[in-house]
Amino acid sequence: MLTHIKDNGNRWTVVINNQSHQFDHTHPEYASLVECVKTGDAEEFMQMLEVGTVIENWSEGNFEFRDGFLYYEDEQVADQPTTRIIELIKNGWDHKPMLAYLDRLYNNVSNRAVTESYNWCSHKGLPLTPDGYLVGYKGVAVYSGEDTTDKMGRPLQDGDLVDKYTGNSFRNNPADDCGMNRRKVSDDCNQGCAAGLHVGTYDYASSWAGPSGKVILVRFDPADIVSVPSDCEHQKMRVSQYTVLSVARDIIEEDVYDEYEVEDAFDDEGRLISEDF
Repeated sequence: MLTHIKDNGNRWTVVINNQSHQFDHTHPEYASLVECVKTGDAEEFMQMLEVGTVIENWSEGNFEFRDGFLYYEDEQVADQPTTRIIELIKNGWDHKPMLAYLDRLYNNVSNRAVTESYNWCSHKGLPLTPDGYLVGYKGVAVYSGEDTTDKMGRPLQDGDLVDKYTGNSFRNNPADDCGMNRRKVSDDCNQGCAAGLHVGTYDYASSWAGPSGKVILVRFDPADIVSVPSDCEHQKMRVSQYTVLSVARDIIEEDVYDEYEVEDAFDDEGRLISEDF
């Protein structure tokens, strides 16, 4: 055990090599520091003390750490994103995409949608873009039928990708923007199947697409999240708009996704030319 004094205000003074170091419960690494004191690990103690000081003194844009908590414009940020940002800063990784995501998320008009979104983002394989957009997956169908137009007035022909639920409402080829009036999107998280544009995890989207469908990558603004249904372990959400990026070959392992190229499986007009995907 390291030599120390603890006062009634939960403030610790630790002596290492004849030098005193102080910390209290507001330190971001408080629990780790206490454990180091108990185990006598002076080297780990000094590392944790230094990391915590960096985080405590850190601020950027609308974000600021105070008393061990992260604030956005004086509003305390939830535990999940705070823990993630601390982890990124501690490891010297790029935390700016996460800040950009929160910046966009706090432009969402629904407090409930903001809170619900943390459940969805806890799943693996759901990266951010460098500018704070979310990337998710969507199961779609391959259109087969007469030439027509979708709800947004775009031409719809054999081989186009379309929403599977109706089969013709929204074309989902790469670079297509799909959107609907936010007010018409169900904000009831207790309704699993309801009105809205659905985005999910890779596993959920693959299951929905089935053997005859495709899984696509879509990018959307956290401000456009409307609800995260509680069924399916929060593996899907309803949004008011998104942009199709490409066909998904597999789950994305990276935390930040910045590959916006259209896949080779599509011609210059965005039409599917290969069934190998």
